[in-house]
Amino acid sequence: MNASSKPGEAASIKPSLGSGMGYRRELKDGILESRGAIDFLEVITEQFTGSPAQLRELEQLCDVFPVIPHGVGLSIGSETLDEDYIRQIKRVSDLTESPYYSEHLAMTRSAGIDIGHLSPLWFTEAMLRLTTGHVLRVQDMLNKPLVLENVTYPFDIPNSGMTQTEFFCRLVEATGCGILLDVTNVHINSVNHHFDPAAFLRQMPLDHLTQIHLAGGYVSNGMMIDGHSEMVDEGTWRLLETLTSLTPVRASILEHDANFPDRISVLLGQLARAREIMSRQVSAVA
Repeated sequence: MNASSKPGEAASIKPSLGSGMGYRRELKDGILESRGAIDFLEVITEQFTGSPAQLRELEQLCDVFPVIPHGVGLSIGSETLDEDYIRQIKRVSDLTESPYYSEHLAMTRSAGIDIGHLSPLWFTEAMLRLTTGHVLRVQDMLNKPLVLENVTYPFDIPNSGMTQTEFFCRLVEATGCGILLDVTNVHINSVNHHFDPAAFLRQMPLDHLTQIHLAGGYVSNGMMIDGHSEMVDEGTWRLLETLTSLTPVRASILEHDANFPDRISVLLGQLARAREIMSRQVSAVA
């Protein structure tokens, strides 16, 4: 994507990648042995920006699977972009030849200080203008669409000028970026903040939906936590069925970062369940 691209062009990039999983080195052997059951991989970009050995590892994965890089440090809502960092992630993105690059609609850095987590944005007109400019700049530097993910949040930031769904709608209209809809995050936020998750989905710009995430969390002190450490819960599966009744889902990633099962077949069963829901519902709405 270059400066002459029109907003909305990125939305047309919706590859049918199927049902895949996040690459974790603890699962490397099982993933390579299960290539027939895994349609594609998602890698954490920052794990491959260090040494030449990391790039060689990534090349080996790309020889076996389609690979989508997913970043955690872009901090699209910060005051300024770190263009040296963007050049690092471009190297990873180019190596994978991925059709898009995904990140979070979040802030991880403020006033030069690393916050240490994915902090939600304040949904104001000023933040929308800032984020719009940053998205356009990143897309130009990467020469491909940026796809942004919704995050969980512990509390609503007061005095926002718009809802999260309105912010997403206006952002994709202005930039043509895609949506990485984390279905589990929608479910968790709906439980913690008492809103209707199906209504949230209907208000999102689903014509820009490019990919989804599924994961399993846990409850701590009465709050659901997106731990990426458990099996996907039934609330998330039901919400995925709702989503696929509204729009086709062509690319799904299972995220599992801790409490790894003894057998990768446990995780592959979740990939198969996602694939079955996607296939069954896409035919109904396509």
